[in-house]
Amino acid sequence: PSEVASSKRASDAILENIGRDGLSALIDFLPSLPSLYDKIDNDENKHIEDWQLSYCISTIIESVIESDQRIILVCDDLQWADRTTLALITELLTKLGEDLRRASRCCLFIGLYREDEVDDNHPFSIQYSYLQMSSNINTTEVKLSGLSKEDVNNMIMN
Repeated sequence: PSEVASSKRASDAILENIGRDGLSALIDFLPSLPSLYDKIDNDENKHIEDWQLSYCISTIIESVIESDQRIILVCDDLQWADRTTLALITELLTKLGEDLRRASRCCLFIGLYREDEVDDNHPFSIQYSYLQMSSNINTTEVKLSGLSKEDVNNMIMN
């Protein structure tokens, strides 16, 4: 029951802070929104600016965390992310890092990228270096190697 009440608080806070127009503009980015809110339709004519997207996503994450819900954000293929997306991620993590104690209890960000597709001058590398230098953000890097042909064959056979 407390989880349901907490989820309802988060949902209500998101609706209050963003409004139905903001939610309808986000359907392209978050296609499950219509299943969470009544009367939210995709407004194909509505253009959302980068700063509006940043604000809406920040507000959603903050609303979830403030309602004592946990959140895991997973972004894959960050080596292909554009500068605006990388700036949004950096802004979100920096903002969350300002309240480190709460954020570390409630938020886990997992960013995935292919190390062989980025160099030191790649936009991802620059943003990642910035995050690593931040005293408010804890980063842990886990390097994975590719599977060998034998490993793939074993996975298929089992």
